Amino acid sequence: MAFHLAVLGILSLALVPSAVALEGGRYVRNEPVWRTPPIRPQGFQFEIQLPAPTASYDLEIVRQSIRRHNLGDYDSAVSKVMAAEWGYSFTHLDGQMDGAGRRIKAGYATPPANRAECLTVIEAFLKRQYIAGADHPWASMNGHFPWHHYAAEWGFDQIGSEIGENVDNYQWHVALTRGAARQYARPWFMDFSAWHGPSITDYSEGRIWGEYSGPDHGHSMSLFERSLFMSYMAGAGQITAEAGGAIAFLTALDEQGRYRLSPYGEVCQRLRQFALTHPDVGIPLTPFAVVLDYHHGAYPGSGKRRAFWHFDYNAGDNMTWDLIHLIWPGGWEVMGKNEAGTMVNGPFGDTFDILLQNAPQKVLDSYPCLILSGDIRLSAEEAARYVNYVRQGGTLILNSAFLRDFPRYVKLPKGDNRHELVEGKGRVILFAPDYQVQQLAPILKEQLAKRLPVQVSPGVQFLVNLGPGSAYVTLINNNGALALTRTDPGVLMRSDPPG
Repeated sequence: MAFHLAVLGILSLALVPSAVALEGGRYVRNEPVWRTPPIRPQGFQFEIQLPAPTASYDLEIVRQSIRRHNLGDYDSAVSKVMAAEWGYSFTHLDGQMDGAGRRIKAGYATPPANRAECLTVIEAFLKRQYIAGADHPWASMNGHFPWHHYAAEWGFDQIGSEIGENVDNYQWHVALTRGAARQYARPWFMDFSAWHGPSITDYSEGRIWGEYSGPDHGHSMSLFERSLFMSYMAGAGQITAEAGGAIAFLTALDEQGRYRLSPYGEVCQRLRQFALTHPDVGIPLTPFAVVLDYHHGAYPGSGKRRAFWHFDYNAGDNMTWDLIHLIWPGGWEVMGKNEAGTMVNGPFGDTFDILLQNAPQKVLDSYPCLILSGDIRLSAEEAARYVNYVRQGGTLILNSAFLRDFPRYVKLPKGDNRHELVEGKGRVILFAPDYQVQQLAPILKEQLAKRLPVQVSPGVQFLVNLGPGSAYVTLINNNGALALTRTDPGVLMRSDPPG
């Protein structure tokens, strides 16, 4: 099979001949489910977010410079009724001001008795703090906490995730956001924050953010560029360059009266030009859906893992932690680790979405493989959906701990060996021991070879997209340049050797 490669520095795109495209539902089972709603009728938007008024930049010249450099748009399609970084606000900012200047009243008034009570408290906080009295659309943007699905469950219209900043595992956040968008039929977006530790990228002469901002602060331009292209190829309806209206420019004007582009602005320009040249990159192929228990409340914490920032992890929670670590090694907690773990060359590519256990039948059926994880307790109605999923041709990858919810599969022997059962058009693959994921790697590798139209050698991050007449393979190398998290504004960036 011939490939036509267009090398783009940090990544490559391969165009695969049309014989594999969509191919009668072999790769894309339900196109309307996987093509999530656009965030605006015109299609993808790259937002260069305007900065707050500052002495360093004239906002009207910033607007003109965005237009004339053709960087993107500054009028965002994401709603201004925004719950931004609400997971972190709930857990860390009670009594403090958030980044938007809101005083946060959060946390648990009394210790919750169970996880369902946690969700009740968090839902009330979210609606009271951010959207009380506001008309739709409502937008949710989470960052550190992987609670994206909950906002969609509670009626939010646009689902987003912040990356950059000190957020863990960007690929995990893409999988969460896109999975929530597919489960709840919502448009979705990604936001890149230039903060890194206590510092931020800043090319202005006046240092907008004081001593902790500067041209050698914040994230590496390599990570910024990899993040933008990954998010675009992953299907985000909008990408926001947070505070980009300041960071994209030097304070010097060119001969046309525009602010000159900074290195950050040059990255923005490359993404914008790529999106205009390739306005339709097809459907991101994610043959695997990891199905989490509804009350997972996942977050590993700083030093101690706690669900909903309150309950110690149980065996099911640790299973999910181990599974995500298997898929994207080293990505769960990146605080104090420079940029290591933010984007990784995972062994199975970016071929996963994250769903909750209550996903409807049509969403479950759209994935070739489902992997249950966590402390799942399925109702009889939910279990019936998964049985029906198998009968209709799906592959249910089931840990032995979950046999209690599937009496019909109890005849499968439990033990350290893998076992399979064919039912209807599909199959169940059972692995053990309870809540352990060690045996999953060969199963995932075997299934991946069947579920993608291409094979990619290990050692590189990859995404596969399929469209009419073509398939795109995105390759991203995450070895190399890292930026230090700063405890001192004088610390410079460095470049680590690959590996």
